[in-house]
Order: sequence, then C-alpha cells, then structure tokens
Amino acid sequence: MANSRNSWTKILLAAGAAGAVAVPLTAGPVQAQPQAHRHGHTHTHTRTEATVTVVASQLNNPRGVTALGDGGVLVAEAGAGLADCPVDQTCVGTTGSVYKVKGSFQGRVATGLASTAKGVAPGAPISANGPSDVVPDRFGGYVVVSGLGGTTESRAALGEGARTLGTVFRTRDHKVLADLTDHETRLNPDGGDVHANPWRLARSGSGYLATDAGANTVVRGNADGTTATEYLLPKNELPTGAAETVPTGIAKAADGTVYVADMSGGRVGASRVWKIAPGQQPEILATGMTNLIDLDLDRDGDLIALSYSAAALAGPPQPGALFEIDADSGAVTEIPTGDQLKQPTGVAVDPCGKVYVTNNTLGTNGQLVRVNR
Repeated sequence: MANSRNSWTKILLAAGAAGAVAVPLTAGPVQAQPQAHRHGHTHTHTRTEATVTVVASQLNNPRGVTALGDGGVLVAEAGAGLADCPVDQTCVGTTGSVYKVKGSFQGRVATGLASTAKGVAPGAPISANGPSDVVPDRFGGYVVVSGLGGTTESRAALGEGARTLGTVFRTRDHKVLADLTDHETRLNPDGGDVHANPWRLARSGSGYLATDAGANTVVRGNADGTTATEYLLPKNELPTGAAETVPTGIAKAADGTVYVADMSGGRVGASRVWKIAPGQQPEILATGMTNLIDLDLDRDGDLIALSYSAAALAGPPQPGALFEIDADSGAVTEIPTGDQLKQPTGVAVDPCGKVYVTNNTLGTNGQLVRVNR
C-alpha cells in the first residue's frame, strides 16, 4: 500500500497520446460487455455506432470538462509546466488555463494559472499537473480545482508559484477557497500515505465538493475557507486483495443526490459508482466497469461515465470507453466509440444531451471531442 497513491497519481497525470483529427470519426457497432449492478444482475446491450467529432485541438494537457447552460463548454488545461525546465527536474510555470468553446468562439478565457511538470527531452510530450476541473464563478471568472500529487511540504518546496496547486481557487484573484492539500496533510482521513491529488469539483450550497484521488476522500470546501471530510469511501475488497478507492468523477443532482466514480486501484471490472442521497450513507449504484475517471448527469437524470482505459493499465495504452448508467436501477449500457477515445480524462453533458470528452490528453495536442450518441 505504501506506493499505491503515488501510482494512481501518475495514472491521473499521464493522460493520453497526442494527436489531432480534423474530421468526424465513426465507430462501428459493438457489443457492450456485460455490466453488473447493485442487484447482482448483468445487462448486455447492443448500441448503434457513435460519431466522435473533434471540436477543439492543441489543448495543453486538458482535464475536466464543464457544459454550461448557454451552450458553452469549459475545459481545464493543466498546462505545460515551465518552458525550458531541465530534463527530469520538476518546475512550476504559469501555463495552466481555462479554455472555452461557444458557437464560433474558441480560446483561453483564463490564463497564468500554476502548472507543474518535469522537464523532458526536446519533442517528448509533457505531462503536467495543474487545473483539473472548472466551474464558473458567480462573481466573475472561474473556480478551479488543481491537482498536485504531494503534501504541503512538497508543495512549499516548489516555491510561492505553487501555492494554488492542490487547492480550489478562483481565477480572478487566485484566492484559495479550499486547501485540500492542507486538509490531507493535517488529517490524513484514511490513515494511509499522506498524498493529495484533487481531481474533480461540484458546487454544493455556498461551497464545493471535490474528489481527492490521492487521499481517497471527497472533501467539502466551505464558504469560510474551512474544509471537512464529506465522504471517506471504503476500499474495494476483491478476491485478489483490497484495492484503493481512488475517487475521481463527481456530480450532484438537483435533488441533492451526489454521485461519485472510483477507479478501484485500476483493477479490471472493479470501478464503482456511488450514490449518496441526502441524509443517507453512500451505496454502490453500479460496478463492473474499469478505470472510471469522470462522470456527469444527463438531461434525463441518468449518468454518463467515462473510462480512462477499458483494459488493464499495464502495457501500452488502451482505448477508453463511455457508459450510460440508469440512476435508479444501476443498469449499465456501453456507448460504442471504437478505439477513438485515447486516454480521455473528462466528460460533460450539455442541456441538449450532447456529450463532450477531453481526449489525447498527454501533452500539448489535446482535444475536446463531441460524442453523438
């Protein structure tokens, strides 16, 4: 267990093969894998082909996606660290950003955000840590959650420019609204290695809920800047041994129900989706999927879940996958995308039901794609 958190932080950082596609990509019909849900049954469904269209390209380590009510789409870009950083040395730069697509407009609407990466040889892709999710700030600008993969001590060692890494902060003045790295370093709620890597963000009342994939927690950031452990989800007890939870995606429904996806240590078929009704304890809604890295609610109140890789993480990167999950029964149906999702990391559904995914997310040739179901 001692190295498990570091391993899964690296998974969340190294997110995709670079490449740009300028035309729609069509995946042929496929048979979904049988998927188990909480009642112990399995469902197998055949879906027609999905079309995957590139909406934006040349994104810098794109991570989370947020679909807005006005038709706009936001992408959190983790950036590219610091230019000319020496090979194998970790440097902090200001290359993190928020990218927006709305109608004919495409471009960065918030720049100069902290980004950290190891220096690489010329031509090699840069895997950065920085902004990992974004929502609009009601008072202007944006609220961002930023990854880190460390502790308050390791963050301090990177210098003052790293102070927003591992936190929830607002872009208009870079004020830290919730310091998840401090929370993990001080409290270490699961009793394992001290290791913070915030990943996804959801509004909750006057504050925010954020998953910390490194700490195995969901943390509440309150309006006064304090933090509290909202959920400590248990390890996945498997025949092959206990798997770290690694919570990733989070979504909150209008009735207050919270849904959380986990990677369950990257074990094949072990990822879980948790359903937490107001005032209730977390329960497993669905399982049987692999390496779930994000989820969102669609306009019918059901879930769209994204797999970073539908196969074991060892060896060459394998394509990701998309799933529909019935929010009542937990029934799972795969949305066939062929092999077009290359280590994707973020998913969002807009009010019209369009699904957006960040794709090819390692380096500076990342994509935002639209999946037409």
